[in-house]
Amino acid sequence: MRKVVVIIFILGFVFLISGCSIKKTEELTDAEKFANEYSISEKNPFQYATINEVLELLESKSGILFLGDSDSEWSTFGVKILNKVLKEKKIDEVYYFNPEIIKNKDSKKYKKLVDLLELKEDSYLPIVYVIVSGKVVDHVDYPVHDDVSLDDNSVEELEEEYSDLISLYL
Repeated sequence: MRKVVVIIFILGFVFLISGCSIKKTEELTDAEKFANEYSISEKNPFQYATINEVLELLESKSGILFLGDSDSEWSTFGVKILNKVLKEKKIDEVYYFNPEIIKNKDSKKYKKLVDLLELKEDSYLPIVYVIVSGKVVDHVDYPVHDDVSLDDNSVEELEEEYSDLISLYL
């Protein structure tokens, strides 16, 4: 009987200690959440933005906007390359927004987003925008086609496109 009590005490102590060392999702920083979502380093500049923050950026602010969806192979491919370029260019903040989350929920704000970004029916994620004083300066909408592969040539091409785009912001 004494062994059972000791085992229960030890197990309870182990669970107590392990529970204290695990961060809850709401305690994670945006960079940590983004790292978990996209499988990149926790040292990243991505900040989750609400639709209102994105619209405010597009109406009056300056910044870099990454539209992506972690369920998309192309977005996860692109974000790894973008993150590398952002580190090289020493960019410390990028707005991240997944437009799929509001597509059917808030049609007025989604329509406004589509209009301001001039998104088309055949636009695919990821798309990276440079915005200066509420004006879209340029964007990279990586071509998603059956004949485009995720090879070394694609990496180099996309890295160059992102680098040129971020240079416009700097």
